[in-house]
Amino acid sequence: MVRVATGGVEIAVEVWQLPSAELGSFLNGIPAPLGLGKVELRDGRWETGFICEGYGLEGAADISEWGGWRAWLQGQG
Repeated sequence: MVRVATGGVEIAVEVWQLPSAELGSFLNGIPAPLGLGKVELRDGRWETGFICEGYGLEGAADISEWGGWRAWLQGQG
């Protein structure tokens, strides 16, 4: 996910809880160019979520029109 100043779209997300004891191993498993950053939810809350470093966007498809990655995956089948 990439935050934009204007023209962004709403994307379906999943909100999960992770036990703090598992955080270290979870972080170690996140491959580049993915990272964690703040994501604004519809209700105005900011939660930690997956984001992508800029270089990871080179040649990447914009799937925003699908409204989320699960919808995109279903559309590929």
